[in-house]
Amino acid sequence: MPKTEFQILILEDDPFARNWMALLAARDWRTRLAGEFDQPLKIIPFLHQKVSYVDLILMDTDIPGGEDWIPQILGAISGLKNPPAILCTGIRANPEVLGRMIHPTFVGYILKSEISYSLAWAIDYALSGKFVVTEGVRSLASSIRYPLPRPCVFLDGRHTLQSTLSRHQADVSRLAFLFSMERRELADELGVVEDWGYGLVSQIYEQLGVKDILNDEEVMDSYFGNEPLILAHIDKIRSTGNASVKAHDLETLAFHIITMPEMVELQDS
Repeated sequence: MPKTEFQILILEDDPFARNWMALLAARDWRTRLAGEFDQPLKIIPFLHQKVSYVDLILMDTDIPGGEDWIPQILGAISGLKNPPAILCTGIRANPEVLGRMIHPTFVGYILKSEISYSLAWAIDYALSGKFVVTEGVRSLASSIRYPLPRPCVFLDGRHTLQSTLSRHQADVSRLAFLFSMERRELADELGVVEDWGYGLVSQIYEQLGVKDILNDEEVMDSYFGNEPLILAHIDKIRSTGNASVKAHDLETLAFHIITMPEMVELQDS
């Protein structure tokens, strides 16, 4: 049976960052949160539960004591029948962390400020067999001549279609598509009447080409041709006649569009 979503664990000791990652994972069609942990070694018994299956661990490498707990986690994972991949996160690129990337369990190293809203895209690329990095990690690897695993993609979550919107439109899209805010609450937040809130969202749908994606196969393929999990949900949207469900799914489709990062496949020099 084809996979319909990726089960992920978040290992992050900063509660704000952990909640932010959990929100992004919950909002994306491709990812489901299997668990959240603030202490590294707490994930080991969870991973050994027979009922648990995890595709990927988002691992905050800034948690103190990594020289001790990272090898322990790698050792625990190596004994699993289906070991999860590990996507490392951090605030700044760390050469010691980068040096560990030779281990086959690691599928990427991304900086939180550089991946921004595009976290699920990084997870998707990483689980499709590509090693994922952001600018700070790529720059560090280049400066110390560290050979990044191949195939490798560079993602920049700061450059998305949301960055092409006006500042006001970006605020609206963040509230409507990221937080899925009800239109009345959205209007209150923006200080406008409710009908105007609907109009603002419709205008952004038009600018992003949401309706074109639903109605035109070529446009859909140009956006999501290599994303089977997203395409499956788009097919579901097309087949439903329930207006309320469709409205919610349109928001989620728009979320996937505005979080799609700039992507460059790194070439061997």
